[in-house]
Amino acid sequence: MSPEKQTYTNGKSISRTFSSFLEYLSPAHKKQCAGLSVLIVLSAILDVAGLALLLPMVQLAADPQSVYTNEYLNAVYTFFNFSDSKQFLLFFILTVLGFFILKNLLGLFVNYLQILLTRNIAIKITKQQFDKYYRLGYHKFTSLKSSKILHHVLNTPNYYVQWVLTPSIMLFSELCIVLLIIGGIAAYNITLFAFILLTVGPATFLIYLALGNVNKKIGDELDKIYPLSLSTLTSAIMGYIDVKLINKEEHYKKLFMKHQDRFLDLTMRHFLLNMVPIRSYEVVAILGIVVIFIYANFVSQNPGEVLILLGMFAAAAYRMMPSLNRIINSLMYMKKNQVAIDNLNLFKNEAPDQIDDELQEEITFTKDIKIDRLSYTFPETTDKVLSDISFELKRGEKIGIVGASGSGKTTLMNILLRFFHEQEGSILIDDKVLTEKHVRSWRDKLGYVKQDIFLLDGSIRDNIAFGEKVIDEKLLANSVKHASLTGFVNNLPDGLDTEIGEKGSKISGGQRQRLGIARALYKNADILLFDEATSALDNETEKEVSAAIDGLSDTDKTIIIIAHRITTLKNCDRIYELKDGRIVGVYKYEDLIAKVI
Repeated sequence: MSPEKQTYTNGKSISRTFSSFLEYLSPAHKKQCAGLSVLIVLSAILDVAGLALLLPMVQLAADPQSVYTNEYLNAVYTFFNFSDSKQFLLFFILTVLGFFILKNLLGLFVNYLQILLTRNIAIKITKQQFDKYYRLGYHKFTSLKSSKILHHVLNTPNYYVQWVLTPSIMLFSELCIVLLIIGGIAAYNITLFAFILLTVGPATFLIYLALGNVNKKIGDELDKIYPLSLSTLTSAIMGYIDVKLINKEEHYKKLFMKHQDRFLDLTMRHFLLNMVPIRSYEVVAILGIVVIFIYANFVSQNPGEVLILLGMFAAAAYRMMPSLNRIINSLMYMKKNQVAIDNLNLFKNEAPDQIDDELQEEITFTKDIKIDRLSYTFPETTDKVLSDISFELKRGEKIGIVGASGSGKTTLMNILLRFFHEQEGSILIDDKVLTEKHVRSWRDKLGYVKQDIFLLDGSIRDNIAFGEKVIDEKLLANSVKHASLTGFVNNLPDGLDTEIGEKGSKISGGQRQRLGIARALYKNADILLFDEATSALDNETEKEVSAAIDGLSDTDKTIIIIAHRITTLKNCDRIYELKDGRIVGVYKYEDLIAKVI
């Protein structure tokens, strides 16, 4: 059953929440949780102690002479050698005030530790999510919607920490307080304990039972609606030109607002449901008072007992009502956001696309590359996309691969890039078989320029160095020169620091391609792979970019060019023609031109 379709009983969702802690918390975080639990229990004890101190303070304020009749007050009075009950009352009030200040300072410190811990856990889980998706194989990764990936990497860790982990900590904290209060009441007055148990207990259970499943359904639907809303908005933004040209602004606005309206409607319902417990407990408190009155007037032999019971019940309710409200809300949050655990578990057991870095091995390239009887079939099909492909090229050579759409050119390129893995045959680098152990080392040797260059929303410098913190200015200048970008850069007021806009919107198509070439050169790659790098350019720009590629011949780079424009392959040492996944010919440029004509 897919995670999105799973349902959970109240008990199972809670146990599942706590078992997730064992999986997603590091050993250090588990130790910190244990320490935090101790502080939470201590804070709960102090909360109850503060509540207990209020009763004698009220008694003392109402009757200062009770200092002589109450054995505990009298013991303190005598120990500090007081001689006046009013002075003792002032001392006691200031002591209680100081106690509450210290208690709440400790509570703030515990809250700080809790926030710090949950922040660190959120960072850890976010990193895990990023790693998990980036380690998926090419086929799996590209089959997923980008909005889903964004949601699961950006939002899911925060949802888990904010709406599953934090409520769990709060649940533990408030349960400690409630249990200590109830335990103290049971020890002090079993009758009052029975009243609380019979009124608060069933009410808490019924409120959770009524609201828990509704909140769970809201959480599941919110998790589906948000990616739809994000996807629609992204499409409207990225497709700005097309949307404008075909006058579909209203369509996208209506579709986006449809999702947003549903999202906000569900959010409103969720907040409304969270208000139900506190309102319900007010009714429960009044019900408790009514029951005490009935007991005092119709059952108890001591009607005067009502004042004591009412006072204690009011004090207990004052502290317990917020705690019970937080307990119910915590339980509802945990159940509503079970989908966050589902999302964290997605692809948990998926095999990574490459072995761990510590198991990677170096592979050298000084002589040649041999493709030996290579075949490939897509996972979802039975027909071979590539069949019995064999060729070789020496270091420093430049070869071209040409063929119609669907001939297998891009599949071959993806195998060379190690996004696909051959099912038959092998690739040999200096007579050494290229395996999964060599992926990182092999990719370090590759510079890749494709038709639609990925560009950062940053400067020319940032896009060429691409992720490097410390930029080698000499290598940067050399890359700009060999990519034929020097004249363009020199004519810009800000030079290499010129911002190019999102997806290179401020520069031309030819300049974008040359930036891609410069990036590959800055990487100082031994092998340059061009995949239809000029196919989207006009003839004049295509000639300029092709000239830049031809100019790389004096850089001792090994070059593989995939193209459908034969003119792009003019200076190749050899040109391989692919048809239906097979090599059907090997040509010099002049021979290929003659064949085509």
